[in-house]
Amino acid sequence: MHVMTLGLGFWAAAVPAVLSVGLSKGGLTSIGGLAVPLLAFAVPPTVASGIVLPLLCFSDIFAMWTFRRHVDVRMLWWLVLAAAGGVVLGFLTFRLLDEKTIGLLIGLITVLFTLRYWLGSRLALLAPKGKPGVKQGVVWSVTSGFTSFIAHAGGPPLMFYLLPLKLDRMTFTSTSVYFFGIINLIKLPFFAVLGLLSADNLSTSLMLAPIALIGVAIGVWLLKVMNEALFYRVSYILTFLAGLKLIWDGLPSWT
Repeated sequence: MHVMTLGLGFWAAAVPAVLSVGLSKGGLTSIGGLAVPLLAFAVPPTVASGIVLPLLCFSDIFAMWTFRRHVDVRMLWWLVLAAAGGVVLGFLTFRLLDEKTIGLLIGLITVLFTLRYWLGSRLALLAPKGKPGVKQGVVWSVTSGFTSFIAHAGGPPLMFYLLPLKLDRMTFTSTSVYFFGIINLIKLPFFAVLGLLSADNLSTSLMLAPIALIGVAIGVWLLKVMNEALFYRVSYILTFLAGLKLIWDGLPSWT
């Protein structure tokens, strides 16, 4: 794919996809997984994944500087360590997996997670059973690292652990931003080995970088103007919508 041949269809998919990258780094973490599915309307999924990763890393620089004062470092280090194992697992199995099937499974789990939150008081089977512990955090972090490598869709699994903790919104956002900032850097050499960081992909990423930066600015602004209750309500809604999008994309592989 050459930058000069990109048409209107590409831009129609790329602009909202890249804005979602920036918004996720600005505070709305749950929607980061939308970037590859949206961009995949215009280019093959593996190409979309290669274009999106440099944009994630670029956005991470600004997001990590913005949220540097509120990170829960004690939680972050073991979450990242567990997720790094998931990244390695994703690399080792990348060529063996159908990413749409993986997306379908992630989507189903994500939708169940949000229904558990919304309907738990009415459905005993889905009722939350207190705050998750370290063991659950390790499981979901490994899953997040794995799905982040396969489809840049690490947000929903991490939300499984972080949202029920009910951290204040700045700690929640800062820890999430640093988690994915470090994980995305870890992913870079593995993507290079797989040939996903081609010159064309990197050129396209560079061209789209200003849009990602605009998304970061909008996300930071939204985080500041939303109250805490609204922030968590929006986070759960966006997580649910991200799950539905992954299910929609994955259904053709089962039909």
